[in-house]
This record gives sequence, C-alpha cells and structure tokens, in this order.
Amino acid sequence: MMTRILHLSHTDIRTDARILKEMNALDAMALGVRCIAIGVARDDPLEPAGHGKQANIRSLRLLARHFKVAGKAVRRLTCLVEMNLRMWILGLVHRPKIVHCHDAIVLPAGWCISRTLGSSLVYDAHELESHCNPDMPSVERLALWLERWSWSRVSLLVSVSPSIINWYQFNLGPKQSVLVMNAPVVKKLESVQERSSAERTKRYRNGYLHDRFGVPPDVPVFVNVGFSAWGRGVHTILEVFSRPIIKSHVVFLGSGDVASVMASASGCTKVHFHPAVPHDEVVQVVRSAQYGFCIAEDICLNARFSLPNRLFEYAAAGVPVLASRLPEIARVVEKYGLGICCANDADSIEAAVRKIEQEGIEAPRSDLTDLSWETQSKQLQQAYLSLLSGRGLSPAGKTGRC
Repeated sequence: MMTRILHLSHTDIRTDARILKEMNALDAMALGVRCIAIGVARDDPLEPAGHGKQANIRSLRLLARHFKVAGKAVRRLTCLVEMNLRMWILGLVHRPKIVHCHDAIVLPAGWCISRTLGSSLVYDAHELESHCNPDMPSVERLALWLERWSWSRVSLLVSVSPSIINWYQFNLGPKQSVLVMNAPVVKKLESVQERSSAERTKRYRNGYLHDRFGVPPDVPVFVNVGFSAWGRGVHTILEVFSRPIIKSHVVFLGSGDVASVMASASGCTKVHFHPAVPHDEVVQVVRSAQYGFCIAEDICLNARFSLPNRLFEYAAAGVPVLASRLPEIARVVEKYGLGICCANDADSIEAAVRKIEQEGIEAPRSDLTDLSWETQSKQLQQAYLSLLSGRGLSPAGKTGRC
C-alpha cells in the first residue's frame, strides 16, 4: 500500500528549492512512499526551482487576497484562515500517513489533519519565526503561539541549524529532531537532461563575471548571493566598496530593490548587479568569482543562529568566503576551512577585504561531504525511516540529537 506524505507550505512550492529537494529525497527511499504537496500560488510568475518534482503539487489561489474592502491586517488573517481550512479539507481527501508542515503558519492545518486521521506530524522550521521579524512583534507572537499550541502533536522537528533546534528543545520541550542544512544540489552529468542543463550553464565559464561587468582579469570579484534590498549587510558592503582604497569589485546576485541600492551606489564603478538565476545555476555563476560574501546582520536570534543557503553555495563552488562572525556561521567556516570571519561594521569588512587583496584566502578543502545535499538528504531519510517504522516515535515525540 502506498504511504502518502503530505507537505504543506504557505510558499509556492513549485519554486521552493528546499521543499522540492526534501520531496525528492523522500521519494528516493523507494519504500512505497509518495510525496504530495499543497502550497500557495504566487500572483507573479516565477521560474521553477529546477529540482524536478512538479506533478504532485497543488497550488492554491487564495480568494481572500482579492478582498478590497478589508484592511491589510484583516485580509492577512482571512488568508490564513482560508489557506489552513482548504489545506485541512484537501488533507482529508489525500489521507496522508505523515503531514510535513513547512513553517508555523500551516501548523493549524497540519494539526487538524494529524488529529483527525491519526497522522504523524513533522514540523520543518525553516527559520526561528518567533525571533525573525523584530519590526512585526505581533507576527512573532502568533508564530510562537502556533508552535506552542501544536507542539505536543509534533513527532519530528526538522530545522536548518543546530542552535535553532536547541532553542526549540529548551523553550518548547524535548523533541526528536534532525538537522537538514540548506546545501545545494550539485549533480554529476549522468543523463541527457543533466547534460542539457550543463549546456545552459556553459556561459558561466571562468571569468564570466569579469567579462559581463568589464572587470580587469587581475582584479578580484566578490559575489553576494541572495541579494534582497537592504538586509544581509548590503548597505555596509556598499559603503566599503565605495572607498577608493578598495580595488576589488562586488556583484550582487539575485532579486531585490535594485533601484534604491543603485541610487545609493551611484558613482561607484566597483558595484554591479546580476539578475537572479534558477537555483540549479547559482553555483555555476559563483564559480566565476574569486570570493563570496556571507554577511548576516545580528538583529535577531534567527539571524544569529542562521546558516544561510549562500554559505553552502560558496562551499559547493569552491569559492572562499568572507563571513560574519556569528556563532553558527563562524563554526562552519572555521570547522571546514571555508574562509575567514570578521565583524559586521564597515571598517572591519574593509580591513578583511584589503587583507584578502594582499594575501588571498585558501580555497575550501576538497572534502566537504558533510555540507553536501547528499549527506543532508540521508539524514532526513534516516529520520523518516524511524518515523515510518515507529521506532521510538509517537505524536508526543521523544528527545533527539541534531
């Protein structure tokens, strides 16, 4: 009999790389498991995430989004209720053995499905939602309330960094847990489809970023992946590269409020912007840079405990990183020799860039198996094997290590 695993998310799963990678990893166990997913369609079209699975995804179009008479807060609450109600109804139709909730906002639907059908409930905390938005404390309080309310039914906690898992274990109670870091998929060319994908990325050869932006071959290029307007130290990096003493160039790769940042960087010929590329092409682009930036502003616990995707993308590309000296980032950078860390202020970053210009950074060590998606997916598969076999797992869960 086919074992159904239902993934729930408030994102458009067709473009959510983490969820697609996890679904593919679970399907690959070849134990009669079938992953299906319910997400929320975005109004603006996006490129597929590039990780295959699309057929078993249902994308809801929320009617409440188009209510013009209500205020923004009321409309958001109505969307939350509509989304969870429709997911609950669809969940009853699919009758999953396991419900995998991605982030706190879909926990009501997951809890109701689990309670109604007796399904196991998996909570995948992509970030520490109760401490990630200091400008919107009501949203943080709602996330924490949803997590506390559903915690007793959670059988397995999945998250992206050890510190986030430890926070949940300490503040909400012991729970079986597994660490699944956001490593990229880096495939070997084994099929016609993969060779076709490789043909598309040939343009990202060595020197691609130098050629695109007219940077002299002997001038280092830093790349900052995941650009999203003013977060992630963007303003500090701009300040550093506007200083005449810095000779290197920086490329912001991704989407965001480019217009306002370009206005702030006007007159600085060392700052460039590259549009977003599909997830499976990011590593190819990064390989044409000499160094990567992984600057995370220490503005909340979520940022302090974060292990950003781009850190693993730099590692997969073999590009040394200049990173923030925050606990989790610094631990991984130092443990695997990925680069150097510094404080987040402009003077510290300038000093680090100047030192790199003079001395360089050793490339990451070749054995980074622990940071690969192959390793991360195996950890998720092992946790699911325990869940499916019922070894030590129940709706109340038990203590686990990450």
